[in-house]
Amino acid sequence: MKKLSLLVLVAIFGLSLILGCGSKKEGGTIIGKVNDTFHGGGVKGANVTLTSDVSELTATTDSSGNFTFSGLSPEIYTIMVTKDGFFDNKVEAKVENGKETKVDIGLIVAFGGT
Repeated sequence: MKKLSLLVLVAIFGLSLILGCGSKKEGGTIIGKVNDTFHGGGVKGANVTLTSDVSELTATTDSSGNFTFSGLSPEIYTIMVTKDGFFDNKVEAKVENGKETKVDIGLIVAFGGT
């Protein structure tokens, strides 16, 4: 029985090493939400473009206005948000290894917009 318990413990420890438990995450994440500044709530289907000196990524907001970019190199990124019927908005976000950067971006309805 002792041999079986020891074998199980060794197997669990080995599996945790293989799966990287306790290891440091590489890259950072930007988690954001695009909000309608006038009406409130998230903006569904907004185009989000993330740019840096070396890359450009794009995403579309979900039904609640949320978006995520992960596995990002540590640096400062520019986030441009566009959506028909709204004025464009641009912000900057700093990403650090192993950390989440939260960003809320407000869009203002354009005159004659929705």
